[in-house]
Amino acid sequence: MFSRRLLSRLEKLLAFTHRHIIKTDPAHATAVIFVALSMLPGCDRESLGGSLTVRYMSDGTYEIYKIANESPLQFVSETRSKFNERVALMPGSYLVLADCSSELVNIYPKSDITLVAHQVNFVPLQPTNENDKFSIQCIRSDRTRSRQNLVNQFSLAVLGGVRELLVGMSPLRLDLTPNGLQANPSESKVVSQILSSISVEKAGQAPYEDFFLSPTGGINPFTENQKPGAKLFVLKGSYNLQLNGTGLALDLAEGESKIIKPATLIISTSSKVDLLKAEKVRGAPLFAEINGEHYMSLNTLYPILPGELKVRLATSLRATTYDIEEAETLKIHARNVQVDLGCTQDDWSCLGAKKIRLFEKGKNYHFAESQTDVPILFLEKDVSLGIEGSRNIKQNLSAADDQRFKVGFLEVNPTPSFKPGVLTDLMRVEPKNNGMTGASLDMVLDKQTVMPLITGLYHLSQYSFMTNDGSRKKNSQSVYISAGKTAKLDVNTYLTEKKMSALTGSSEDAARQ
Repeated sequence: MFSRRLLSRLEKLLAFTHRHIIKTDPAHATAVIFVALSMLPGCDRESLGGSLTVRYMSDGTYEIYKIANESPLQFVSETRSKFNERVALMPGSYLVLADCSSELVNIYPKSDITLVAHQVNFVPLQPTNENDKFSIQCIRSDRTRSRQNLVNQFSLAVLGGVRELLVGMSPLRLDLTPNGLQANPSESKVVSQILSSISVEKAGQAPYEDFFLSPTGGINPFTENQKPGAKLFVLKGSYNLQLNGTGLALDLAEGESKIIKPATLIISTSSKVDLLKAEKVRGAPLFAEINGEHYMSLNTLYPILPGELKVRLATSLRATTYDIEEAETLKIHARNVQVDLGCTQDDWSCLGAKKIRLFEKGKNYHFAESQTDVPILFLEKDVSLGIEGSRNIKQNLSAADDQRFKVGFLEVNPTPSFKPGVLTDLMRVEPKNNGMTGASLDMVLDKQTVMPLITGLYHLSQYSFMTNDGSRKKNSQSVYISAGKTAKLDVNTYLTEKKMSALTGSSEDAARQ
């Protein structure tokens, strides 16, 4: 056995170390303590220890970690202890962990330290079931950088102090100091927070889609999700509810429960629309865009939130707006038109090679744009289409659900020359089919032009200016365009002497090269 004198000296050394050195150099102090204690028999080591008690108003456990080193932080042991029970600990530094809280304590010989945990209750005023959801996120300890994500835990044992929690996406600051609680620091208190709730009903036969809730006005865009038919518990406040690209702003008072009845939406097409082929040719599927940020499949039923709804089809350049009521079923049917170039099934250099544009009656700017050989979806009425290369020639569309047009080509080969008194003003193609309007853009008078045209009868019209009397004359040739074929026309055009000299000079230079 050690002498009482040596034991007394070690005891004084340990006491001095804890009272002075541990404040400035915890790692050094811990090393001194371990060396000193290793010199003692077991019974003497126990007599030089201290104790810790964490008071709480009910049963439960907390964790104790013994710190071996501060930088980097290292632990040498872990203990799970019960509230309200005195725990004997050897001298050293310890990290005490409870729900969303931690405390660093220093145990020195014969010390008896007491901490207080408070019961923080989150109280739902509505009955809960297993599918309901309530979440709490928090930093448990800054020293260990550990976080907690608690789901459906409505009561916490939190150590005293100022604690920051994220409760259902809303930040909550708990002042569990004696001043904040206005209580005796040695007493365990109960702090209660009343919860509100939001739920979205299931929408008939619509597929199961989660809804999302996020607080408004916050710096961080926290979001929580929940399944239809189940409640999401949150603190009172202003929130933004999201479901399939639709949103709804709402305010929840303390303890309030809101149940939203969703509407349903289906955007349908004709059964003749080949969605798979369209995806292959376009390199992207045909879809519907909701409110500028969410894509939906066609011919599929979706639950959505009531309010303003903006729908844009994949081939359209603009959205159509609808106002939706709760529990309403909105059915939108998209008509379609397809222009075929006559390509073989696997000729990817031909499939989709020309742009197709759709126009509303009386408007020169198109509202939709796509390609040949794929369906073009649209919602508008009184629509016409134009083909790239002959787009000022427009084919009026009927009210039919499915419309198909075939394309051929017109090849115009001009022979330019100079003829005194005659000047070709312009040359263009004019449709003679019923349901077609407009005319092509002016054609080049001295070079070949190949123009795609919807099958039917056309005139190639030339307008000539008579320089001697200022009169104009029109000369037209009829030509029929057949699907997948090229009709050829040879024409004479008359240019100015200056223009012909320039063309002749260019031709001679090219021939010499």
